[in-house]
Amino acid sequence: MSGIVLVERSSALSHLLQRTMAAARLDTDTPLTSYPELLALLQKPAERARLRLLLLGVPQRIGPDFEAVLEKLLSPELQSLPVLLLTHERSEPLNDWLGRRRESSLLLWTNFSRIPALIRQYLPDERKARSPGGERLFSLRILFVDDSQSVRFAYRQMLSNHGFDVEVAANVAEGLQKALAGQFDLAIIDYYLPDGTGDELCRRLADDARTRHLPIAIITGSYRDTIIKRCLDAGAVECMFKNEVLELTLARIKALARAIENQKAVIADRQRLDGILASVGDGVYGVDVEGKISFINPTGLRLLGYLDPDELLGKRAHDMLHHSQGDGRAQSEEESALGHAYRSGEAIERTETVFWTRQGDAVPVECSVVPLTINGRRDGTVVVYRNIAERKSVDQMRWELMHDPLTGAANRRFLSQALAQEIGRRVERGGYSSMLLIDLDRFRTIEEQGGRALSDRLLAEVAQRLKERLREGDVLARLEDDHFALLQSGIQLDNLYSLAEAVREQVQHIRYPLYGKPQQLTATVGVSVISSDTPSAEYALEHARLACQNAKRRGGNQVQVYVAHADQRVARELDASWVARFKEALDEDRFLLQTQPIVPSHAAEAQPQIFELLIRLQNRDGEVIGPGVFVPLAERVGLMDKIDLWVLDRALRQLAELGDDSGIAFTINLSNITVQDNEALRLIEQQIKASGVDPGRLIFEVTETSEIASLHSARRFIQTLKAIGVRFALDDFGTGFSSISHLKHLPVDFVKLEGSLIADLEESARDKTMISSLVGMAHALDLQVIAEHVNSATSLGWLRDCGVDYVQGHFLGEPRPIEETVFKAPPAAKAKGSAAKKLPVASSSGS
Repeated sequence: MSGIVLVERSSALSHLLQRTMAAARLDTDTPLTSYPELLALLQKPAERARLRLLLLGVPQRIGPDFEAVLEKLLSPELQSLPVLLLTHERSEPLNDWLGRRRESSLLLWTNFSRIPALIRQYLPDERKARSPGGERLFSLRILFVDDSQSVRFAYRQMLSNHGFDVEVAANVAEGLQKALAGQFDLAIIDYYLPDGTGDELCRRLADDARTRHLPIAIITGSYRDTIIKRCLDAGAVECMFKNEVLELTLARIKALARAIENQKAVIADRQRLDGILASVGDGVYGVDVEGKISFINPTGLRLLGYLDPDELLGKRAHDMLHHSQGDGRAQSEEESALGHAYRSGEAIERTETVFWTRQGDAVPVECSVVPLTINGRRDGTVVVYRNIAERKSVDQMRWELMHDPLTGAANRRFLSQALAQEIGRRVERGGYSSMLLIDLDRFRTIEEQGGRALSDRLLAEVAQRLKERLREGDVLARLEDDHFALLQSGIQLDNLYSLAEAVREQVQHIRYPLYGKPQQLTATVGVSVISSDTPSAEYALEHARLACQNAKRRGGNQVQVYVAHADQRVARELDASWVARFKEALDEDRFLLQTQPIVPSHAAEAQPQIFELLIRLQNRDGEVIGPGVFVPLAERVGLMDKIDLWVLDRALRQLAELGDDSGIAFTINLSNITVQDNEALRLIEQQIKASGVDPGRLIFEVTETSEIASLHSARRFIQTLKAIGVRFALDDFGTGFSSISHLKHLPVDFVKLEGSLIADLEESARDKTMISSLVGMAHALDLQVIAEHVNSATSLGWLRDCGVDYVQGHFLGEPRPIEETVFKAPPAAKAKGSAAKKLPVASSSGS
């Protein structure tokens, strides 16, 4: 065994690596294709002892398996093992690891031809084996021509002492004869010779094909410009002078030798690369930064039906190879994954596509794309591909049967089978899994306004984003249209909401152009729990769908979990976990408040007097959970009233500290569970009176999208607190048909327009008409209107013209911790404390 071990997961790169080693006549052990396999080898003392060098391919996304290998290689027993990391790009973690370990190097894949030279640096025996007779690598042979025997002797001895192999000649004829007969790397020729001059010998050597590329230096005792010019014109690369100190002449010769060695190394690397490319069984071609083919190997030509590389070189790879899809439909370079990789410099590993042959046939191929970087600058792209027609015929049918062709995600058939198997695992092993239904918000509008190409691209990007978060055993499927399903295997109930929220946030990272500006994609996530009691796959899917529907009714862009009445055990464990978490958060003050200003629409630049309070939950590990996750849970376990009271207590403390003369107003969003609770009403009234804060500086919001079970109880709640001066607002106004009924029965003072109505205000005439109608109706009922999600000057101007009274959004002020908020009172408020009662209302929302 050689003791040289290769580890690379990509079959194409592993094949290329093996060919490189074989072409350099370097023996290797059987390649490894997984990091756990390498880790197992490193943990065996006997296997470890025989290792001499490790070639380790770095994955594009570093995971736990690779991190475990890096950690193992830092152990004392492996510090002396030479390791060569092969990566597509440098990164800070890899640089840090290299700094902590001896005998390690990093090489970009684009420079893979340097691998043999690096190995010989680490393994001297390999260097000697490649250099018969123990010669130094790239040892130079010099022909020295001078008519003086003493000069020939002196220079021969000096150069030989420094590792050069020197042959001498006494005149032009002998010099020419030896140059043509031998293989020399450098000729040093005296200018004055018995049978001619040095420049004459230069020309004769340059005229012969056998010595045309031999570097020549002239050595002379004359400083005459005409002699120097004559020698340089004849092809000499250097002029040296005999009366210089020998050390200076030696330094000049060494400089020439280094340049010659470098040139020979480049030529050798090029020849080796050409040999590797010629022997590789896969097709390999390169494109420059303009997407034009710069080289292609013989196998690549054969696979594409070409005989002459000139038919492809200098032409655009997209036009020649992948201009159309497999069914013949043309695709633009922007739509092509390879075209995108050429432009962006991104790597692609083992993707399947079709190439078109010279005869016009579509050939299914599997290819990997590697960016080519030279001296830190991107210089094109290398593509390695193989014909998979035989495998494709079987695999494609199997794949198409179980996958969605647009996104590459599993289809409903595959998901149903995976769900059934997962339920079987839960019966056998216990524990829980989850089924997530992901519904993209407002996708029909995107499809209608942006077109099919945009909607298809977004679906593919959503699938790609979600695939990045898949754990082992998870399954992502596209059910239909814009609905995805995600099966998460083996979860802890404590992490159920965090996992689902992470999926929702992943979708939010996606931007798309619509109406001439970038938009943010959002999704609603419904979750069902899978346990040993789950009767069927359809049962789990249906409950996830119901949860998603309920979340949509609450306004979308949030997570909701469905627990059936029959799943009492799941409900108890889930509730118990969150009850403990909420109680700990209340005891430890781990709820956080943020503020966002609400300003008059006619004076948006004015100092804000009203601030919306936003509540967040902070876990002990520092993770911050949004209200879209924890509010439904707190309502479910009966603790939302205590959280509402906690928020009210902090708000009253802040208002008391500011003083009534400040003119600052807050509002607090009350859960509809709290609004139905008589005891909560008593405590709220008691808190307000005990605080000494003017009740007119508070307004409580009730949310229209949440079902209010008893309008009678809600009316009584509002009337009781209005009697002491508190005001009320109806939040998310305009999202349902219940709005008018609520306005009829609930004596509120303000309405707050639902944010999604404002988001597309600049583009949607329908939304503008709806808002005008809602504002007109509110004003007719003597109510003031607040518009949220105002994110542009255009929206602000239109809302002002439409008659909206107050506006709020990131354009007007970002949310910030209440501790960092600067509250400034207007002069009128300072002059008269009762002015606070005439202020508009800010809202405390869970968003």
